[in-house]
Amino acid sequence: MTALDMKLNGGASRPTAPLGNEVVASVEGIRKTYYMGSLAVEVLHGISLDFYSGDYVSIRGPSGCGKSTLMNILGCLDQPTEGKYYLGDEDTSTMEDDELSAIRGARLGFIFQSYNLIQQLNVLENIEMPLFYQGYTESESNEIALSLAERVGLSDRVAHKPFELSGGQQQRVAIARALAVNPLIILADEPTGNLDSKSGSEILDLFDELHAQGKTLLTVTHSDELAERSMREIKLRDGEIESDERINS
Repeated sequence: MTALDMKLNGGASRPTAPLGNEVVASVEGIRKTYYMGSLAVEVLHGISLDFYSGDYVSIRGPSGCGKSTLMNILGCLDQPTEGKYYLGDEDTSTMEDDELSAIRGARLGFIFQSYNLIQQLNVLENIEMPLFYQGYTESESNEIALSLAERVGLSDRVAHKPFELSGGQQQRVAIARALAVNPLIILADEPTGNLDSKSGSEILDLFDELHAQGKTLLTVTHSDELAERSMREIKLRDGEIESDERINS
């Protein structure tokens, strides 16, 4: 039985896929427990979800509800204590660290609240980093990075270091870097959290463009504006799914 066939906590059915879209990621009954000495703290309590190609999802909930833990598992940065996580057709739940690193680099793009850019590298070099680890040649990497810099409106800033850019510009670099390997899924953790309202709205406009181009976006956010722009809103509470609804079509 796939996660699509299962029921949410409380018995409510999960939203159906956008017409014709395939499942690109699926978690089945995942639990996550952290151990502090003899104390066991279960953060996720049997979560089951499907994510579809072209989805634009906001994951929301109060602090401590399990949002970041779920995002870390979806990003192959952590593994569930119990349950399965399929990324595409691959079961990541029992992968070793090197296997997780490989699939993370090849199939996922990350956008963080704090940008996570390498300060010693310029814009072009930051965008090229994922390509370097995937074995692209220097000329291939350069061509892709220049195209992505133009795509996010930074073609005139490619030689600048991150500290020479505004927060909104740094987040644009992070988005371009996330797109570099044409990932299966883009994961964004509070992508507008460090930005003023104008810069935040510009980043969300860019997210809208990416979604319109068919990209799959999974976001963790407290932003009402981001949630309102997404197609689907998942609310967590106390490590369980409180609701999972399609809010736009």
